[in-house]
Amino acid sequence: DNETLLNDKYYLGVQEPRLQGAKYYHLVDEFVSAVRHRWPNVLIQFEDFSSDKAQKLLNKYRDDVLCFNDDIQGTGATTLA
Repeated sequence: DNETLLNDKYYLGVQEPRLQGAKYYHLVDEFVSAVRHRWPNVLIQFEDFSSDKAQKLLNKYRDDVLCFNDDIQGTGATTLA
């Protein structure tokens, strides 16, 4: 949500504010559902999700979806190694 980038005509990213709240989580649900439909045994790696969302997403999916959050679990695994 960097206003400078959102207003820069040469910015290649999506020039809209990021989704928040229910719309954000609905999009993630759609993505996870679509990927699992196409590849039922897929491992989904959540990478670079903000800290306010990372744990919440991992908690939601960890018991039903083969998934991994690098920022949370990768750091812990590296530390223990």
